[in-house]
Amino acid sequence: MTEDEKIIEISKILTEWNPLGERAAAMNDLNNYQTEAVDILSTIDLYGHSPKKAASAVLQEAFLIDLEKTELDHYSRKIQAILAKK
Repeated sequence: MTEDEKIIEISKILTEWNPLGERAAAMNDLNNYQTEAVDILSTIDLYGHSPKKAASAVLQEAFLIDLEKTELDHYSRKIQAILAKK
């Protein structure tokens, strides 16, 4: 799986999750969480973080939100499954 394919798949997961909830509609440049998907992959590559830790750090920093632990666990497992694909 190419980096671009990973970005697309992770942005789909983030869009499904929609951690911003109703606030997402007010965001002009959200772009289906594509920027955050790139940042999550970069954080994993640069710092060796797990998908859970990377998603948590990126989303909390980008949006100044607290993430619900159960949702973070669920969606980070989906991200991990994408990363496991070759």
